Amino acid sequence: MDKLSFLLFVGRAGYHKIRKMKYPIAFIDTEIEPKSRQILDIGGVRSDGCEFHKKSFSDFVSFLSGTQFVCGHNILNHDIKYIGSALQDAGINPADVIDTLPLSPLLFPTKPYHALLKDDKLQTDEVNNPLNDSVKARCLFHDEIAAFQRKDDLLKEIFFGLLGNTPEFQAFFRFISYTSEKTDIEDLIRQKFEAEICIHADLAGMIAKHPIELAYCLSLIDSLVRHRKTHSITPPWVLKNYPHVERIMFRLRNTPCVEGCPYCNSALDIHKGLKHWFGFDSFRCYAGEPLQENAVRAAVDNKSLLAVFPTGGGKSITFQLPALMSGENAKGLTIVISPLQSLMKDQVDNLEKAEITDAVTINGLLDPIERAKSFERVEDGSASILYISPESLRSRTIERLILGRNVVRFVIDEAHCFSAWGQDFRVDYLYIGDFIRSIQEKKNMAEPIPVSCFTATAKQKVIEDIRSYFREKLSLEFEVFASKASRTNLHFKVLAQTDAAQKYQTLRRLLEAKSCPTIVYASRTHRATELARCLTRDGFPARAYHGRMDTREKTANQNAFIAGEFQIMVATSAFGMGVDKKDVGMVIHYDISDSLENYIQEAGRAGRNERIEAECYVLFNEDDLNKHFVLLNQTKLSFKEIQQVWKAIKELARFRSTVSNSALEIARKAGWDDSVPEIETRVTTAISALEDAGYLKRGQNMPRVFANSIRSKTAQEAIEKIRASARFDGKRQEYAVRIIKKLFSSRSRKQSDDEVAESRIDYISDHLGIKKEEVISVVNLMREEEILADAKDLTAFIKRSESRKRSLLIVKEACWIESFLLDMFDNPEKVFYLKEINEKAVAAIHDAALKEINITLNKIKVILNFWAIKNWIKRKRPAFSKDQVLIAWMQPKETFREKMKMRHDLAKFIVGFLYDRSSENTGADKEEAFVEFSVLELKDAFERSIEAFGRKISQEEVEDTLFYLSRIEALKIEGGFLVVYNRLTIERLEKDNKKRYKLEDYQKLLRFYENKIQQIHIVGEYAQKMLAGSEDALKFVNDYFALNYASFLNLYFKGSRQSEIKRNITPAKYRQLFGELSPAQLQIIRDHESKYIVVAAGPGSGKTRVLVHKLASLMLMEDVKHEQLLMLTFSRAAATEFKKRLLKLIGNAANFIEIKTFHSYCFDLLGQIGSLERVDNVLKCAVERIEKGDVELSRITKNVLVIDEAQDMNEDEFSLIEALIKHNDDMRIIAVGDDDQSIYEFRHASPRYFKRLIREYGAMKYELIENFRSKSNLVDFTNQFVTRIRHRLKENPIIAKQTDNGKVKVVRYKSENLIEPLVKDILSTELRGSVCVLTYTNDEALQVSGLLLKNGMPARLIQDNSGFSLLKLDEISFFLSRLHSVEDIFLIDDAVWDRAKKELQTVFQNSNKLESCLGLIRDFETINPKRRYKSDLELFIRESKLNDFFGESGETIFVSTIHKVKGKEFDHVFLMLNNFNLSSDEKIRQLYVAMTRARRELTIHLNSDFLDGLSSENVEHIEDKNNYLPPEELAIHLTHSDIWLDYFINRQSQIAPLRSGDTLYVRGDECLDGNGQSVLKFSRNFMSKHYERLHRQGYELKRAMVNFIVCWQSEKAAKEIKIILPELFFKKKISE
Repeated sequence: MDKLSFLLFVGRAGYHKIRKMKYPIAFIDTEIEPKSRQILDIGGVRSDGCEFHKKSFSDFVSFLSGTQFVCGHNILNHDIKYIGSALQDAGINPADVIDTLPLSPLLFPTKPYHALLKDDKLQTDEVNNPLNDSVKARCLFHDEIAAFQRKDDLLKEIFFGLLGNTPEFQAFFRFISYTSEKTDIEDLIRQKFEAEICIHADLAGMIAKHPIELAYCLSLIDSLVRHRKTHSITPPWVLKNYPHVERIMFRLRNTPCVEGCPYCNSALDIHKGLKHWFGFDSFRCYAGEPLQENAVRAAVDNKSLLAVFPTGGGKSITFQLPALMSGENAKGLTIVISPLQSLMKDQVDNLEKAEITDAVTINGLLDPIERAKSFERVEDGSASILYISPESLRSRTIERLILGRNVVRFVIDEAHCFSAWGQDFRVDYLYIGDFIRSIQEKKNMAEPIPVSCFTATAKQKVIEDIRSYFREKLSLEFEVFASKASRTNLHFKVLAQTDAAQKYQTLRRLLEAKSCPTIVYASRTHRATELARCLTRDGFPARAYHGRMDTREKTANQNAFIAGEFQIMVATSAFGMGVDKKDVGMVIHYDISDSLENYIQEAGRAGRNERIEAECYVLFNEDDLNKHFVLLNQTKLSFKEIQQVWKAIKELARFRSTVSNSALEIARKAGWDDSVPEIETRVTTAISALEDAGYLKRGQNMPRVFANSIRSKTAQEAIEKIRASARFDGKRQEYAVRIIKKLFSSRSRKQSDDEVAESRIDYISDHLGIKKEEVISVVNLMREEEILADAKDLTAFIKRSESRKRSLLIVKEACWIESFLLDMFDNPEKVFYLKEINEKAVAAIHDAALKEINITLNKIKVILNFWAIKNWIKRKRPAFSKDQVLIAWMQPKETFREKMKMRHDLAKFIVGFLYDRSSENTGADKEEAFVEFSVLELKDAFERSIEAFGRKISQEEVEDTLFYLSRIEALKIEGGFLVVYNRLTIERLEKDNKKRYKLEDYQKLLRFYENKIQQIHIVGEYAQKMLAGSEDALKFVNDYFALNYASFLNLYFKGSRQSEIKRNITPAKYRQLFGELSPAQLQIIRDHESKYIVVAAGPGSGKTRVLVHKLASLMLMEDVKHEQLLMLTFSRAAATEFKKRLLKLIGNAANFIEIKTFHSYCFDLLGQIGSLERVDNVLKCAVERIEKGDVELSRITKNVLVIDEAQDMNEDEFSLIEALIKHNDDMRIIAVGDDDQSIYEFRHASPRYFKRLIREYGAMKYELIENFRSKSNLVDFTNQFVTRIRHRLKENPIIAKQTDNGKVKVVRYKSENLIEPLVKDILSTELRGSVCVLTYTNDEALQVSGLLLKNGMPARLIQDNSGFSLLKLDEISFFLSRLHSVEDIFLIDDAVWDRAKKELQTVFQNSNKLESCLGLIRDFETINPKRRYKSDLELFIRESKLNDFFGESGETIFVSTIHKVKGKEFDHVFLMLNNFNLSSDEKIRQLYVAMTRARRELTIHLNSDFLDGLSSENVEHIEDKNNYLPPEELAIHLTHSDIWLDYFINRQSQIAPLRSGDTLYVRGDECLDGNGQSVLKFSRNFMSKHYERLHRQGYELKRAMVNFIVCWQSEKAAKEIKIILPELFFKKKISE
């Protein structure tokens, strides 16, 4: 018989006379199997003392025969369903069943209630004993009768009048033979509770509709009146089952009547409440407006409200007073939701200072004991205010806590966070409405819970947003209380500042002028720290306060400031909220705030005492606004980032709709870089946005960990086992005993929904004040000792498509890496260069011929992460460097090695064990099988296995191994105790894999960010108006808050200014970025829509400038964060040039942009150090790794890819681009180049790949055809020439932007030898500006430079360092050796750097390579202005070429081949084309590149006729028919193959003093130094081939010079030796 049938039967039965029965009453209890609902056991005890304890149904019927009444605890809700027929068979009338449960809150309303009760449960220290519980029910029932008899007569009559006819209570009254003739219940209640309830409450309606609920309320009120200092509350089970209790209590005690009555006039009088709680006689007014009083009255009247009170405006009292009054009158709980944990604690502490102890907070700053105390105080009713964060609403434990109390109001602080128009929109706030609705539904509440929203500043649009949010979510209408008054004791001033130095001087001057408590606001944490340090140094004692400081230091600084121990607090905006310091006389904004709201709020922290006059200064520099824009762009969660998170969640939830992952795991899956600031907050925000748009539902944070299967029969038996075991030491024994007692006290065989919740690890931790890790450890130990039964609380998800072999290979790889890394630790603390580790690991794998093992940098990082999480190592990564890490070893190495080997064996065993189990799983239609198992099960299985070799293992070792398998991704494991960081439970609602997060879903966030941009402009406008005159500025501020937002914008930002304030950049910065660009260039910058852009940029068209400004635009105006942007170039020089220009344009932000050469980027992907030897294959390897998914996702997840000189791509480079496109669906590409200048065919470069972006990917093509470089006639001349190239990309000719002409001279010779006439021409020409001579071959360039030098001209050959890395150059090697004096220091100290530079200049002052080396150093300094890392310097040098650093000088004639000057430009170019033929497009392009280097003058010497047809203004064609001889002197540069390398081994002391440019003396096949010592010998190869050939041509070797000194490693030498690469000079023999 179910409960409903039973109650209907009782209702029909009505009253009947008590028959004279043999036994007046029996007490019974049952044990039911929860799943099958079968009766397991029955217990009972009759009034004659006879006991029953059997499962037999027929024997139970016999036991009950002759019994009048049956009594049990929760019998009506539970036992009657199973034994109703037995009662019928025994002849027991259903109307004679008594339940002790509903009686208990009625008769024991006062704390500590009854010793046998905990909420709805009978307290027990035994497991599964219904007989014992029957005995306890008897004791409880007898106490209930006694309690009833002790009640006064009036209350007894009221209870009988309300409950005598109800099914739950009528049997009780008949059993005790209590009746009353009084029928006017309402009159009785008014007599009894005359001054304790509102006399206008609708008692008649309550009596008729909700008599039980009314009785419970009256019982509690009676208790509250008699025991005023005892915090008694309605038990949670009553609130759940009788939801009207809360409303009735509200009506009786917490709703002021309009007419007024003795109770309301006393208990609900807000003035009396203010005096009682806070000692104030009156509320605060704002310019005569009683806003505070009105808002408090609205709250006491149970209205929902929105209060906009200024900083220091008494906001806290406005919600605290109604909360305290509700707590006292109705035991109501007010929940305050605030985003700032520190603010919550401050408010609780401030109340306690006022001796009000009714408030608690539950947040992450509390230690476990404080947290447990807070839970206890909310549960027992001693707290009437609970402060929590929005994130806490996701906690199952918090929800359960709230459901157990009568919640009278939700208060939401910083309510502007609801609005995308507010200054601090938070997506997690959007969950608050859903949470409140869920609480109302779970409590079955007929009326909504009132809500109060508070904010310090809000414009009209924000107010409307908040009101509409609660109207839609909860059908609440808000009353608004907003102050229009301004603080008259604050004096605002804005002081214009030109630079940082002036700003600091002004700050000091202000502090000198007025000595008072002062807050200085800075926009960055590092600036706050630095300013406090500088001020203290300069005699102004100051301390810092910001969000990244240690909590203790932060609190200490705040308390010392409040106490007056120092006067100057330098802080970020985090300081001041909730800080009650009334004597602050000055607030100085060192950096202006990012919104008027924040500025008014921060400035308002001055002059809280209205009797003091306070100053509010802004030290204004317009560039401060740009810093806010940059910060906004860095912290902004972009549309594409949310798409990436959604893509990651789709991937994670591919086989099941609900998944549990940490924010960091999701970020990595989305391809985000771990170093992204606030990464976890960004992920949870993205998830909240996806939840708001309906793509997923985020569940509660609920670890699937339970401890509820108790094996011992009694608590005492379990405690004795604990005490008997040697494995429980002092603390663990104490914890184990407390946990067991908690589990026993929580148990109920009546299987309420809360039982599982009460055995969760987090619940036990929160309620006992024990750290989660310690609870886990003790629960594990109790499982091992068999005090708790083992639970299969772990699940392994095994994809059927993945084989055991694959998982075992992953394990094998990880184990090998771990062993390898362990061997590398030869110091307790060491700096590791991760790429170097990776290379050594790869080499070791190669040497060991382990072909199946694939080592990647990512896999090495996974192991290091695992070690760090387990606290086996400590890591420290320097800022700006991803590839270096300082590792401190925390374990004895050999002990660790043994444990590691055990873990490796165990890992292999577990993989095999779980795969075997998965094959037993019959759900073959599913892609993913899941295997449930436990830690103990694995432990036992391993110890019994052959692999164990008799070894015993601990649970901890099994858990470590499972965590290890999870981290290396050999298995996907969930549940159990593996939750070492906070996991998010996500249910995927949108099942369509093709469905993507759309732009319309992003509108709320987009609106917020657009509004933030406008707010920065608006606060800047305020500053400008203040500089012009404060009256206009004050009206501006008032209008901002008072007017409709659109009206405000139309009033103050007319016409084009509306567009101006939509840009996330100041007007001045906008002009700097885009003001001087041509329309064609601007068109490219402003294209934000095209997915792929190809820019065909002609020579001199400002290609580099366009790219630099486009990069700046991407970062500053197009929401592209630095980590989402990748630029690829073909040379380190180009990368450096871009970085230099960006630094000049956008400042420090440029340091974070990844600008790499193709090869450097691929070496990064492979985790390798770049080298010449491996450069050929690196691109292919990288592409292969990308396709296999073997690279770090964050390295290849990019939103924008920029390619410089895209015409120079070859097949491998284009394959890399295509691999990146494939990985990033929405990646934008901007490729810039000039197919007319593709001159690297020798490395298989071809413009066809550039063109494929248009043909195959539909790229938008732009042409940059304005030449800003060359004179008009030079452009015309080269335009005619370039038309000879076939299939050109540009459709339009190049246009000269300079209207005047330069000079073009073409000299055509008949002679085969052009060097002599070329040099003569140069000598006879009046040279102005920069000059360069271009030749086709290196030999020609060498001869020209030699002849120029011979004729006294300052010529310089532009050399490259082909054949060796610049790292090997003697000058560079020396410089590095001076920096590397300290082995493990990875950051180069400024003093060390400067000293090394000076030593280089001193030691190599005579080297002709010094200037190039200093150029290299200068470039590195420019692009690394703040921090210089050794690894970055080495990479920079490794990728650089000597010809990148020749500089430009009007004094020097540079001589070079065409290839080396691509991208350079000179005033006058001489071009020598000796026997040059235009046999291919590449040759035409080479000549076109050479000609377009010239700015003003171009002189071409050639002995072909292909230029004869070209003409233009001021072009001179000359024909020279003379015959010229080959040069008398020849110079050649020798390479490694031309000299005997091992000869240098024994010549190191002679080489040491030599420098590049020093003279050498030739003797046969060797060269001598100035002392006649032999320093080098030529190789046999050189002597037999080159030397002999020149000899036959009539040349004699006359002299030599040191060209390069480089380091070289000989197989015969232990370390590198120095070798000389000489320059040799030959002279033509004079014919006899």
